[in-house]
Amino acid sequence: MKRVFKYPSIVESEGMMYSDVKGFLAEAGLNPKLVFNIILSVSEAFTNALEHGNKFMANKQIKVAIDINDRIVIADITDEGEGYSNESAADRLRNPTDEGGRGIGLMKAFADDINYLIDDRTGGTRVSMRFSRENYQKIKGVAGNLEDKMEVKKREEGQIAVLQLSGRLDLGNGNKLKEEVKGILNSGKVCIHLNLKGVEFVNSSGLGALVSIMKETRIHRGRLTLSDMADYVREIFDITQLSHIFEIFATEQEALHSYHPMTVA
Repeated sequence: MKRVFKYPSIVESEGMMYSDVKGFLAEAGLNPKLVFNIILSVSEAFTNALEHGNKFMANKQIKVAIDINDRIVIADITDEGEGYSNESAADRLRNPTDEGGRGIGLMKAFADDINYLIDDRTGGTRVSMRFSRENYQKIKGVAGNLEDKMEVKKREEGQIAVLQLSGRLDLGNGNKLKEEVKGILNSGKVCIHLNLKGVEFVNSSGLGALVSIMKETRIHRGRLTLSDMADYVREIFDITQLSHIFEIFATEQEALHSYHPMTVA
């Protein structure tokens, strides 16, 4: 079975693509872990096409083609830009605290094969990834429901602003979260805790948003902590080495007590 989706090069297309691809993969009855890995990889290629390929030009399209058979899943993402390679400056991570440069590394980590081609029709880049279904036969489903949006619930615990996140943390939602935290910091509250228990999807753009939030918090002489990550989300932090950069706790309560017992109401 095969499905082809086309989108204008605007930030809003990210959510539409996510919903379309997730629905098609669910319809195919694939292993939940495989579904997560495919969506993550497609999301990274799509963001590159949006930002570096088509440069957010709404009149240029991004095509996403998913082809599924009994053995493999093939995902092709094609832009209409001037072409970029897997060695582009935008995707070479020089420092773990850089806000960008993790996308291609994640694609290489989760896809079994990846190729970069110049598309004959558009002249842009076509990223073609293959995923072997056989590799997931013995892996139990671990991914969540992969919600289509992100919600933020705020509360205060003494001097700590606690944000409980749920859903998808990507380019668009990451930018919204940065603005949310910036408002909190500007109000004078500089201790920020993010509970990620409900976060079921995060890509390199979402990671970049968290790095930006960490830097902004430090500028305000504050502190940022994270907790309650699902195993497959923690895996992404480990692959990108961000688990060494952030203060990550198993539970929210452990994180709150790490500030100082007296700061918790």
